Amino acid sequence: MIKHEITNQKLIDDVQICEYAMKNECLEVRFLNIGGAITKISMQPDNFNENLVLTYDNFESYFNNKCYLNALVGRTSNRIKDGQFLLNDKIIQVDLNDGPNNLHGGHENLSHTLLDVKPISNGYQLTATLPHQKAGFPGNLFITVFYQLEDNRLKVSYEATTDQDTIVNLTQHTYFNLSGNLKSSIYNHQLQIKADVVAEVDENSSFTKKELPVANTLFDFNVPRIIDPQGMEVPPLFKNTAGYDHLYLLRTNHEAVIFKDPISGRTLKISTTAPAVQFYAGNYLTSELLFEHNRPGETHLGACFETHLIPYDFQSQVLKSGDKYQQETIFEFTKYAIPYPSLLPLNEKFIFLK
Repeated sequence: MIKHEITNQKLIDDVQICEYAMKNECLEVRFLNIGGAITKISMQPDNFNENLVLTYDNFESYFNNKCYLNALVGRTSNRIKDGQFLLNDKIIQVDLNDGPNNLHGGHENLSHTLLDVKPISNGYQLTATLPHQKAGFPGNLFITVFYQLEDNRLKVSYEATTDQDTIVNLTQHTYFNLSGNLKSSIYNHQLQIKADVVAEVDENSSFTKKELPVANTLFDFNVPRIIDPQGMEVPPLFKNTAGYDHLYLLRTNHEAVIFKDPISGRTLKISTTAPAVQFYAGNYLTSELLFEHNRPGETHLGACFETHLIPYDFQSQVLKSGDKYQQETIFEFTKYAIPYPSLLPLNEKFIFLK
């Protein structure tokens, strides 16, 4: 049984901002109608008191959300080099908002859009329309996103249709920190990404379309390890982005990413229909940002796992009039009793809490 609630409301510049909540016996998730920005994810084993995502200390910050904090992203995700792509044998020029790149759909995108929110049986339905030529993209794009709870899983499902041929590549940009209420950075978290290659980027973070093997580099998370790359050789590809901000081409959709906090025993497993994930380690979270409980920002305070289509493969993103775009990502949260199982001797038993 899902409990629906509006937990907070505020009128800002004649815009009614609402915080919606959904809660079952395992998880509570809260989000705003602006950009669908998630403001809280908490678990029953913590009595729903430990927030596992970053959250601004006020609603006003979501109007100028340069970090895309926990928001829905689109109509495209990640970077389009030079803001250009080929569609129906025609070069389309879109907004440049990240140096020589179009980032996450341009200056005006889904992250800054007021969405219509409607409760459904196991969550909420969020809808929005991005107009024809918004940021230079063709076609009126009609977007529906579902936030749904299934036991200890948050399922985010995307649908979109258009009245003209266009490209679509939606994702969710939540910053996770499993320490709870931002007790530490994510550099002491453990990470596994099931991928053999990353996409190369240049000094402008523009995709070169070259794919590089991760084996024997600091990009290799096939075997779970602590994120902090201290002591590892730092290649130019890592310096170009001031840390982890790279696209991994997944070799599996099931539990493609496993993110763990060894101190608390919390684990996030991510399964997706998307072929790739952008792992971003919060390299530009500065002290000027203020999060809940008066917590100032700092680098590596949150990790984003942006599951989406391959940004430089535009053909895979083409949505024709009359067709439907669909993607889905599932975030599964669990907590183990301390000490964390991977730190136990093999003959010791542990308790699994759901």
